[in-house]
Amino acid sequence: MPRTITITTSPGTRNRIAERLRDQPGIASVTLHRGAAMGSDDDVLTVDLTNNAALDVIRLLDAMGVLEAGSVTVSEPSVVISSGDARPLDEEGNEAIWEEVGSLLRRESNLSINYLLLMTLSGAVAAFGLVTDTLHVVIGAMLIAPGFAPLLRIAFGALGHRGGMMAGIKSTVAGYLLLAFGAALGMALALALHENTVSDLTSLHWVNYWSKVEATGVATSLIAGIAGGVITSSRQTVFATGVMIALALVPSMALVGMGLGSGNVELAIDALGRWAVEAFCVLSAGGITLAAKKRLLHRRKRVGPS
Repeated sequence: MPRTITITTSPGTRNRIAERLRDQPGIASVTLHRGAAMGSDDDVLTVDLTNNAALDVIRLLDAMGVLEAGSVTVSEPSVVISSGDARPLDEEGNEAIWEEVGSLLRRESNLSINYLLLMTLSGAVAAFGLVTDTLHVVIGAMLIAPGFAPLLRIAFGALGHRGGMMAGIKSTVAGYLLLAFGAALGMALALALHENTVSDLTSLHWVNYWSKVEATGVATSLIAGIAGGVITSSRQTVFATGVMIALALVPSMALVGMGLGSGNVELAIDALGRWAVEAFCVLSAGGITLAAKKRLLHRRKRVGPS
């Protein structure tokens, strides 16, 4: 996963950066465009490098104050072919730059119409699976919902950006309220099409399973929270769906909506308790994972918006 870092800065700072990059391993090429910045005499420096080197270069730019005073853009080319030593490219890792984690979480959890629609539709699909006691339908609902990112964004924001934490809270509240609402609507339609009735809900296996808190479920969710932090910090978003299946965030909140929609307040309270435990597991386990990576791998004096 090579990177291209584009740096716009003054000629003096550019000289200092170039000097520091001279002996940096993992750099495939450095291109200088003198005076290329519009509206100023700033130079543009483009660096193609490995993923591992990118982490080091970003730390270097942070220490030099370039992230505050200049402009830095990080992109990902499809492939970098270098005539020099190919081993750094062959052996590079996949750790995301800290700002990339924030960008990913914003993309997955911002209060867009698509995010809100997916959360609502997920709740409706989950209700069909719960009413019919059909596991694979509930799993389908877990795959639909982008419900992991907003919670992890709260923990990520707490590590360096209060605005990002508040954005995560807003997305979590809005998204899961709509999921519960969608589940209430889905339950009404599912009951109209299926032989089960409202009174049958509490006797169904998966309804009972996802409305109770058990030690094995908590342990599973803590492990899933750690896995989610690792997946997000390596930008392997395709695997985040596996984390949502391991967690009970979607079915438990769907049961909150179904309980309220059917007048079964006890079911809604029990399910809300299960959801709160799941959310805590993500915030704690995922947050600790990100905090450890920030301290051990990124070691930055300043981090960008989250």
